[in-house]
Amino acid sequence: MSKTNEEGRFEVLTRAPAVVFRKSGFTSWYQRVEQAGPIEVRLEPVRQSLAACASPARCTALRGFPSSFCLPRVRGVKASKQGNDSDYGQRLFTASPSRSRAAIQHAAGSMWGSGLPLDTDVWSSVEYRETVSLDLHHLPIYDSRGRTADGKRWRLAGHAFESAGYRGASLEEARLLDQVLDGICLLKEP
Repeated sequence: MSKTNEEGRFEVLTRAPAVVFRKSGFTSWYQRVEQAGPIEVRLEPVRQSLAACASPARCTALRGFPSSFCLPRVRGVKASKQGNDSDYGQRLFTASPSRSRAAIQHAAGSMWGSGLPLDTDVWSSVEYRETVSLDLHHLPIYDSRGRTADGKRWRLAGHAFESAGYRGASLEEARLLDQVLDGICLLKEP
């Protein structure tokens, strides 16, 4: 983590092929860093929030864990029964019919994670986009997505202790699974 000087300048040393600059309340900035030299980072204020669920009966949520995401039912995507571990619950949303069985993994729990994408997904992306929304308590929800050099897609929507995402999907599978992730709403009381 770096702090800026009075002119807003800072220095970051990394061996990573790409970095994402994030600040709460602002959109994120993705930067490939193959070449040394100055870059300009512009973070825009967050202007959107995820909506509260109008009808929780029309979506599928995790029960018994601190989960606030409710995923809509989408034709061509099948939701599994919820599975539980001692510290998290999860459900798969599988694109069908699909040979690769691409699926969204929705999970939440006290030890689940940060809700941010894996470094390897960020670094291997030849295209990357990340938007930030706010939950009902005005905390950030990151929606990160990318495409790798072999054409596979990945996406992760998440915040602390909860995420919903897929990896290794074809373009066709990603389009179907994105309908689910684009429709996430927030439960008023997790």
